[in-house]
Amino acid sequence: MNNNNKIGFLLSKEFDESNNFLKENFYDGKTYEISLTLPKHELTSLLNTSGKYSISTTNNYVIVDGLNEKEGANIIDKGAYINECHLILFGAPTLNELYEKLNNFDFRSAYPILPERSFAVRTLKIIQNNNIDSGITSMDIERKVGAIIKNKTNSPVNLKNPDKTIKIIILDNIIYFTILINERDKEYYLKNRPHLRAYFHPGCILPKLARCMVNMAQLKEGDIILDPFCGTGGFLIEGGLIGCKLIGSDIDNRMVQGALLNLKTYELDNNVISIKQWDALDAKNYLKSLNIEKVDAIITDPPYGMSTAKKGDIEHILNNLKECLKDGGYLIFASPTILNLEDLELEGLYSIYIHKSLTRYIHIYKK
Repeated sequence: MNNNNKIGFLLSKEFDESNNFLKENFYDGKTYEISLTLPKHELTSLLNTSGKYSISTTNNYVIVDGLNEKEGANIIDKGAYINECHLILFGAPTLNELYEKLNNFDFRSAYPILPERSFAVRTLKIIQNNNIDSGITSMDIERKVGAIIKNKTNSPVNLKNPDKTIKIIILDNIIYFTILINERDKEYYLKNRPHLRAYFHPGCILPKLARCMVNMAQLKEGDIILDPFCGTGGFLIEGGLIGCKLIGSDIDNRMVQGALLNLKTYELDNNVISIKQWDALDAKNYLKSLNIEKVDAIITDPPYGMSTAKKGDIEHILNNLKECLKDGGYLIFASPTILNLEDLELEGLYSIYIHKSLTRYIHIYKK
């Protein structure tokens, strides 16, 4: 595998990226910058676990130097808001120059498209390119590129189920010829929504956002996650699926039993260190009972209802939780208000609208 490749990632546009930050004032009188680029934060977190890299970004398209195809594919398998991964073979400022390069391209040695393997061409316009005549459509580009490839390789076109998918990526000042390496499994997050699990309780964070929050903790296989408000186990499930070891607790024993049942149905029993009924305020003694001093990450969704826990109580608990966290570890949580924790670095803050009476603020704190 070549580590000098350019790899392109197509990010989800589920979150508006028209502004990098919104400034809002909250109860403590401070002004916070709330980033709206959650998918990019997820990608950079996953890249940080892969080693050195450099990136450039145009809208929702990120180009990474220093990855190979396998590493790029693995990021898609882990990611929540990262839709596709492309191997960038070459680029040109105009379509005519792209067609010329394509005519001179050696498919046999560079990246084989073989006569017995089918292909399809798709165009992806990230941003307007003024070098492309407005009368030229995506279908025009796909037909022209497809004709050149077919003439050079004698490979059949298969638009429904091709062996290889060519992606023409149009940016403002360059057009890239790429090959699709991997794309996100769109069915997983639909088929694994909380109400479809063995045990369900209302108010769960959806698995897509839960996976993203786990990814932003920059965890490796075998690292330990603690969720002291584990509920039905959503964060623990997503952490277990990427190979982490799991510790959970909840004040409500029904939630503990439900979380254990859900983890069993996902065949994650071997990832579980412990899930018990326990008060989150006493998390340090919980870890001590397991002969564990500190964990690699704490990822949680504390209760919102005032009848369950007052805001001040939650803030006090979260401030205490840093004692359970290794240096360099992450405390990531959702809250209906912005919480300013002590002695931790706020690396990211994301505002996610749920409905008219609830906005969740995703906090990413690093110790």
